[in-house]
Amino acid sequence: MPTPSEELRRRIVTDLNAGTPGTKLGSERELADRYGTSRSSLRQVLAALEEAGLITRVIGRAGGIFVSHSQVQRSLSDVVGVPAFLANQGYVAGTRVLSTKITAPDRTTREALRLGEDDFVVEIQRVRLADGSPISLELAQFPADAFPGLLEQQLGGSIYEVLEKHYGLVTSQADERIEAVNATPEEATLLGVKQRSALLLITRITYDQNDVPCEFSRDLFRGDRTRLAVTVKGRGLGVQSSPAKASVALV
Repeated sequence: MPTPSEELRRRIVTDLNAGTPGTKLGSERELADRYGTSRSSLRQVLAALEEAGLITRVIGRAGGIFVSHSQVQRSLSDVVGVPAFLANQGYVAGTRVLSTKITAPDRTTREALRLGEDDFVVEIQRVRLADGSPISLELAQFPADAFPGLLEQQLGGSIYEVLEKHYGLVTSQADERIEAVNATPEEATLLGVKQRSALLLITRITYDQNDVPCEFSRDLFRGDRTRLAVTVKGRGLGVQSSPAKASVALV
């Protein structure tokens, strides 16, 4: 049973997710009346939401409480689960598992995971949430023979943690390809965006500690909340180049 403070926070976050950055929710007095709470209780929740970067409070006659979706930084140079990088930035990570099955892979998946024609994969489709708002749609596939019983595990968190805890697998690196696509009707519904909205598709092959491919996934990030940032170092002649660092930021 959530506390009154947590219930108030959830109600406000729901309204924040329905708004767009810059939208004015109202003044403290208006919000206290709307949510049926005291201004002192409201201020405590607003302070936490402001610290998390979800709102901006402006003082003055034209001031009030404004929607301010903050950036969620995902480093492309690290292999880390979504819950970890969300939690590190103050978000409450959530997951909706849409479907799970053991199926025959298509040719692209078979080549990515180095599978034979008679091999199967475990397929898991999930929607990732940040403070209740959809940010990405995942379709991940794993070699079925390598991970028996995977679908019996808890799949709402980081699958990388499940693989390490139950199968002794440690992810070592990942190859990722990034491209812009448009949302299909189904993808738009799941991500809460309009049909043909811009999405960022990240196709990833993840390798274990023995450099064996263990995951092939296709992640769709909302284009209206995603920004790519890349940092590269300059070099002179004869100086060995350093690897570039890149990241995905959700805004």
